[in-house]
Amino acid sequence: MNALAQEFVSEKEGVDVIFVMDYSGSMKTNDPQGIAPNMVKAFIDSVHSADIHIGFVAYNDRLLAATSPLPVGSSDERQMLKELIDTAGYSGNTDIGLGLRYAYDLVTQEKERKKVIVLISDGESDLKGSGTGRLLKDSVLDVEYTAGRCEEENIPIYTIAFGKYDGSAVTLKELSGRTGAGMYLVEKPETLIEVLYGIFPDNMDYSIQKMTEGVYAPGVQNILLKLDEAYLDELDVLMISPQTIGAVNILYGGERLEAVNLNNYAVAKITEIEPKIKELTLQTETVRNQELSIYLIGYRNLTPVLSAPASAEKRAPLEYEVYFKDKNNRVIVDEAFYKGFECELFITGPGGKEAAPEALNTEIREGVIQGEIMPEYSGEYSIEGRLEDDMGAAVFEKASVQVTNRLPSGTLPEGEHHTVLSGDKQYLLDVYFSDPDGDPLTYSIKGVEAGVVKAQISGNILTLTPVKSGYQTVSVLISDGEDTLEYPYGIMVTPLWKAWWPVLVCLSVALAGILWKLLHKPKPLLEQLAEEKINNRFCGKLDLYVTRQPEEGKEIPPLSFQMYKVKDSRMTLGALLGKYPEMSDALGLENIHLIADEDRRLVLYHMSEALVMLGNSIVCRQIQYSVSFGDIIYVASQDGVWELEVHYIAMIQRVSGYLLYKTKAALLFSKKPSI
Repeated sequence: MNALAQEFVSEKEGVDVIFVMDYSGSMKTNDPQGIAPNMVKAFIDSVHSADIHIGFVAYNDRLLAATSPLPVGSSDERQMLKELIDTAGYSGNTDIGLGLRYAYDLVTQEKERKKVIVLISDGESDLKGSGTGRLLKDSVLDVEYTAGRCEEENIPIYTIAFGKYDGSAVTLKELSGRTGAGMYLVEKPETLIEVLYGIFPDNMDYSIQKMTEGVYAPGVQNILLKLDEAYLDELDVLMISPQTIGAVNILYGGERLEAVNLNNYAVAKITEIEPKIKELTLQTETVRNQELSIYLIGYRNLTPVLSAPASAEKRAPLEYEVYFKDKNNRVIVDEAFYKGFECELFITGPGGKEAAPEALNTEIREGVIQGEIMPEYSGEYSIEGRLEDDMGAAVFEKASVQVTNRLPSGTLPEGEHHTVLSGDKQYLLDVYFSDPDGDPLTYSIKGVEAGVVKAQISGNILTLTPVKSGYQTVSVLISDGEDTLEYPYGIMVTPLWKAWWPVLVCLSVALAGILWKLLHKPKPLLEQLAEEKINNRFCGKLDLYVTRQPEEGKEIPPLSFQMYKVKDSRMTLGALLGKYPEMSDALGLENIHLIADEDRRLVLYHMSEALVMLGNSIVCRQIQYSVSFGDIIYVASQDGVWELEVHYIAMIQRVSGYLLYKTKAALLFSKKPSI
């Protein structure tokens, strides 16, 4: 990862939740056990306290009790809020507008936090005979006002119809739908607690698992619960029952924790999580046929981080990382942990150009989520997105990266000599200039007023025409489409009198050198060799085999030449194969010389364009090579049409007859190389 990377930390936004509770007389019939307020209190006891404040408004046709959202971080704070909920009882008529508008006024007092309103009711507004002086239209207007303000301020209003709902479901559904929330029908306490947690998926990182549900016999129960969530900051055990729950203890590690117990629910809060502990034991005493539902509610208070460099270069890898930090500000490096997340990123370039989805692929490397893109344009890029798993979603703050465009670079040749007689000088500018980002370059020119040279650019060619002696600077402008490099190029046009006297001196020296060489010209190496070997005589014989020739020509049979009969000490292969001029010309045989050497050897010397090999070695031009009996010379034309093998063979002549014995033993162990 780029060492200059900066971390964009997504600070979690605090949440203010206010419950608006219907305490009208009809709720006494629909909720005789007071399950609705009890489940709200259970939520208060089990909710993670780090970033949530909870408020409460109790209403019927009047305001019965209320408080703006308060922190619930300590047991005393939670107890005070629960006691406030218990001050009200079911009675009177229903004025939803009154309670809802007052809740809006309370929850909007703090401006920098996210806000949620939860309305729990079993009916619609009914003010007949209430004696408060408010009419039904007043309640409707307050509902309309509150819904409009919440819609503008993005405050969702969740509506929960509790018990045997006999009111207008349409009214509550329209109210919640208008603010982007939902409406729920609840008849059992278990459903209500799941709804309460279900309405906060974007506000808290939590998981709620229903561990067990059953009917128990009287006695002490020891219930083992398995733990599998990772990196939790808090774990709550919640028990719900239609009957009164007895004393509850939790055995976690080596500690015994006592649960908060209130009639139909009990909550045990574990704030010191030990990752190695994978189970706990719940102990409670049940009565006969006691129904008991047990939930594990886990909270994860991790900080999502998007790490990216502050700046990058165009068309170079822009690398970024996504990871979490724990409460001790340590980066979590855990491949298995990140595999459980779905990472969704959006990268926007200059002018709102969004990167192609295939360019945003990420993978887990070095224990975190990593990815890279190749920015095509310079300017400001923004990276944003989210990580999501079954415990919730983490939204990243927008990370900004400044992508820079690099200027073209290059130079023109310095010290070039020009005179008015030297004519045009052209430079192919693409040879001298390039762009580090790979952008195509365009060229223009300025500064041609001095008149020493005439300068012009056509496409990518700079043409300079000397006009008079002097010095002039021409500015070549090189553009990559975004930025322009101005390259000043100085040009000196030398006067003729200065330009020609060195030339005349050089010419004189050159002529003198030429005359000296003509008078003292050494003989060519070939002539020297011929003179040195003039007293030597050829031995043995040459067998020639044409191994490749044009298909349309007449096949040339194997040929044999008795070299010991040659009187001269020097000859060419062309002289031996004079009957085959086409092959001789194609292989340049007139330029392949054989010179008799001492000890029955030959000297091979050639100046041909053909490929010549001695055994497995290539024979260089104008260099002498020694050939012994048993050696093979290979000659091939440049186009590969003609190939020739020359075998240098020893001969033993018997006095009593004409039998000649060929010593080819060396050839049996040699292999023709590929030409």
